[in-house]
Amino acid sequence: MKTQDTDFRESLGAGLEACERGLAALENALRPDPVLTEAVFGGTSEWVNLLRYKLAPHLSGRGCLIAAIAGGTNTGKSTVFNLLQGREVSPVRSTAAATCRPLLSGSPERARQCLEGKLVPEFAPARLDEPDALLTRETPADRLFVVANPDLPDRLVLLDTPDVDSIEKQHWALADHLRAAGDVIVAVVTGEKYRDERVVAFFREALRSGRLVIPLMNKADVAEGFATARHQLEEFRRDVGCTGPAFVVPHNFTLARGYGEPIQSLDGATDLLSYLLGLDVHAVKRRVFESSVRHLCARAESFLKDVDQVAGVLASVREEYHQRAVRAAQQYDPAPGAAVGGLFHEFVQTRRGPLRRAIGKASATIARGTASVGRSISRAVFRRTALESPEPGPSNAEICAAHRQAIEQITRDLAAGYIQSSGNLREPAAHLLQDGARRLAPDTAAERVVQTVLRSEDLSEEFRKHAQRTLETWWTDHTGRRHALEALDTILAVMPAAIAAPLSIYTGGVGMPEAMVVAGPLAEQFVARVLEYQFGDAMFDFLSPWREEQQRHLAEALLEHVTVPLMTGLDAMLAVLKGGAVQDLRKGTGLCLKALQP
Repeated sequence: MKTQDTDFRESLGAGLEACERGLAALENALRPDPVLTEAVFGGTSEWVNLLRYKLAPHLSGRGCLIAAIAGGTNTGKSTVFNLLQGREVSPVRSTAAATCRPLLSGSPERARQCLEGKLVPEFAPARLDEPDALLTRETPADRLFVVANPDLPDRLVLLDTPDVDSIEKQHWALADHLRAAGDVIVAVVTGEKYRDERVVAFFREALRSGRLVIPLMNKADVAEGFATARHQLEEFRRDVGCTGPAFVVPHNFTLARGYGEPIQSLDGATDLLSYLLGLDVHAVKRRVFESSVRHLCARAESFLKDVDQVAGVLASVREEYHQRAVRAAQQYDPAPGAAVGGLFHEFVQTRRGPLRRAIGKASATIARGTASVGRSISRAVFRRTALESPEPGPSNAEICAAHRQAIEQITRDLAAGYIQSSGNLREPAAHLLQDGARRLAPDTAAERVVQTVLRSEDLSEEFRKHAQRTLETWWTDHTGRRHALEALDTILAVMPAAIAAPLSIYTGGVGMPEAMVVAGPLAEQFVARVLEYQFGDAMFDFLSPWREEQQRHLAEALLEHVTVPLMTGLDAMLAVLKGGAVQDLRKGTGLCLKALQP
């Protein structure tokens, strides 16, 4: 039958496993880029190591009890540390604040685990080869020295610590690590330090985080059965909030008596080492473990918020750059060429009767056959007409060249704007766009965009259907104008032949081809003017979808050839921050919090 503790371990284990899996995947994804790794994981080593090297090992039953000997300046912590081991392991000096770096003592197996970074992940471990290294401030602030003591059982590890009330800020930075490292905190106080504000605050926070705080009065006056020490210890316990036995080391204790003397409790019922070895490791660990998991979840939730914030910044940058491409494409105002205009002709052809259609087809055939002969004549005649414009409209080639020039300019301007603005973005967005900006070649991109867009200028089936619907509606709704166009079309359909017939009679056929050539272009220009006038009220609705379609093609080309290459690194990072690794961590945190609920 499963016990409540077994259920707790299983449910919490699933959550911690998901957290660890998500963190590992996220670290692996970001490892190739140190800048991004620091941007996401900077300042997370404490809780990440807590997860990997402390919570997971305990959950598997491989944990041990870590008793940290802590206290204020010159309270004799190193002496207590040595007394518990029956030998001098930590150097003792008469000067205040002698121990500058923490020292861990454990069985050979525990010492090995610590040196591998698996036991006290809050510190950077190193073997203690020279005892004086503990006393110098030149040693890195996060250094933890390790010694092996074969007399200590695997279930107990002792930790000697620097002063928690030191005026040096680095010792205060160590205070959080010391609280996190110890399951049990032996609070070494003296008559001068037992109510020190900083000392009390340190132990109160340790107790709040689930640690077992054991008061020990050093240099205690033995008079009247430690009466003064009893009173002071009672005040200390009340200030901190801790309960349980307290221990004393008499003021007349000297090292000459040796390290073998046990540290007795006030009531004389037990000694400190026996009390520590007699603690229910699992019960203590469970309380500390739950507190550590809550701390882990709080830090993980804060980390996830930071990740979401970074992802939000990247997503906003991505959206802004995509919108820039869309806005740039909207500056494009393409002119319709022969293909668009031909839709009018196609439509009118479908409305011609059989006779007009046959005549029109014949006239068009004659005109096309002789058009190349008299092109220069037709242009000269056209320039002398009074059809509003002194010059003929642009040819398809001229329209295409204008399109190319406009597209190239829009592309270059967009690329230049990207390159200029990318360096002014917030990190890590600026870093992520640097490589893309360096690789971006505006001229090459412009040529690719031109080729893509101009290939798409053929009329789409969607626009043809739109044109047909628009013309049908106009034809039905404008009877008078429709009749005018029908009459005009009838005249135009026979105009080349009508002009050619009299010329043939009066000239014997001389000049007929030239007449046909002149009449054809004039007729086309004339009908275009009339059609534009008659159809003018529907012209905007007719052409707007085509222009929008061309702008959409340009936007898609700009995104493909300019925006996407620039955003490659950012898109990849965004995919990581919104991917499975982060979701695993989020899921694991939720499972842990659920397991901790009563």
